[in-house]
Amino acid sequence: MKVAEAISQALVSEGVRLAAGITGQSIGHVADALAEKDGVKVIYARQERVAFDICDGFARASGKPGVIFTDAGPAAANAMGGLVNSWGDSIPVLFIAGHNDRSDMPTGDTKEIPFRDLFGPVSKWTAIIEEPAQVGPILRRAFMHLTTGRPGPVVLGMPYDVSSKDAGNFEYNPVTRRHRVRAAGDPEAIAAAVDLLAAAERPYVYVGAGVLFSGASAQLVSLAELLTLPVATTLNGKSAFPEDHALALGVGGFARAAYGSMPATVLAESSDCILTVGCGFKRHATQRPKPVGAKHIQVDADAAELNKHHLADVAILGDARVVLAQLVEAARARVAAGRLNPVATRLDRVAELKKKWATVCEPLLGSEESPVNPFRVTRELNRALVSSESVVLHDAGSVRGSTCQHYLATTPRSFLGFGVQSAMGWSIGAAIGAKVAEPGKTVVAVIGEEAFNETAMDIETSVRAKTPVLIVVKNNRAFLDRDGGSSQRLAHERFGQGVDICPLARALGAKAFHVTKAADVAPALAEALAAVRGGQTAVVEITTTRVKASLSRLWETA
Repeated sequence: MKVAEAISQALVSEGVRLAAGITGQSIGHVADALAEKDGVKVIYARQERVAFDICDGFARASGKPGVIFTDAGPAAANAMGGLVNSWGDSIPVLFIAGHNDRSDMPTGDTKEIPFRDLFGPVSKWTAIIEEPAQVGPILRRAFMHLTTGRPGPVVLGMPYDVSSKDAGNFEYNPVTRRHRVRAAGDPEAIAAAVDLLAAAERPYVYVGAGVLFSGASAQLVSLAELLTLPVATTLNGKSAFPEDHALALGVGGFARAAYGSMPATVLAESSDCILTVGCGFKRHATQRPKPVGAKHIQVDADAAELNKHHLADVAILGDARVVLAQLVEAARARVAAGRLNPVATRLDRVAELKKKWATVCEPLLGSEESPVNPFRVTRELNRALVSSESVVLHDAGSVRGSTCQHYLATTPRSFLGFGVQSAMGWSIGAAIGAKVAEPGKTVVAVIGEEAFNETAMDIETSVRAKTPVLIVVKNNRAFLDRDGGSSQRLAHERFGQGVDICPLARALGAKAFHVTKAADVAPALAEALAAVRGGQTAVVEITTTRVKASLSRLWETA
């Protein structure tokens, strides 16, 4: 057995089901060995960055790592946009980058880059397999990093001459077939947290993607119902808590976020005790500080995140699923039975705020204006899709806000949010990966025109790989010169009206529809979804207006 074959065998034993990339001489042995394995779908992308996005989307939708492979030097560097996106959002992706022969690596004569210097700062762990005997130990360490604690991408270098060497009597015991390694919270901290939550008059819970990757949604629902805790999520954590639940607040912040709903923001800014689980505190989610005097209970699997931004009143290091189960158990043991009854005033307050939020947003969601209001598109998507049978993704730019606030995600991973690095064009590749992860579900990517143009060639990848997805393009380019800032006007002057999207999509093998009127959105989506469910990728381009008034200003005025 050669080293390349040993690597592919180890990856299969770890449960890898998807590999994507572009092959070349230095990575050719590994790519070929993966392609020969039953049960691994190998997708050849049109650019390395999109291959990374494919594996990223697969990981977000499944919770399991995909594997990206590239040739040496600039090919590996081309994947950097995808890598930093996964790194920023803590997504477990395994990146195997080819190298020249070991004897050529120090010379830097051709296609060599400072591998560890480039990739080390934006990955959870980086290593080079320099000898056949290192294959097993390095892959075991890689999968431990991918599956424990705070997730993140792992980058491995693969010299060409090593990949063709004899692996000897290779045996590999996979990490992922053993019990998952999870850390529990300190019992004293658990008790202190429960006491704070039980004593609070106005509690607020804010959770992130850590709940999704831990598989902790059921435990979160149990705790929220037990203590009547209103729950908001980060953008990346959207779908961690069912958004049709009476205690669901939608996307929120700590205490205010750029995309926060009115119910989440109002309750966060008036709270006296905040529980945060598995979430970061990035700028777009912390536009205002937590209320003065409010207690903060912080739960995270990464010790480096605890007390990072400010000192928490109770900091708990542990896996979200384990810690939430501990909190449920402690609440049942420590809180008097009568106080575990639903708090009607909290439920009524959440219902009242949701009703007001719906009233404030109705002019946008129900707009009949032409070009189409982008919020109206989201309403029609809500009506056209069954959340539990679908996966919806958004891209960078204004489509993020007009999609994430009002699409109702009722089951875990039915909505895949992203946003720390916000690499434009992510959603096309990520949708392909999500479709591999969930072949029985309808996958929809919502993207802006400019982001679409960055990665549109990989529509053909979706067609060729038989991963049919729906791509909804909210195209507001016609308004850049009229309503945009100087940078947007410059983009308009350089690119004119942009790419003719529908003919391009058809040339790449997709079915395409162009919509300019609100009344035509629903019929076009229905026809496109029928095509996707029949096995054909579809693109719906909707000419949209620019919404200049922010929702926060609308509801504050109301």
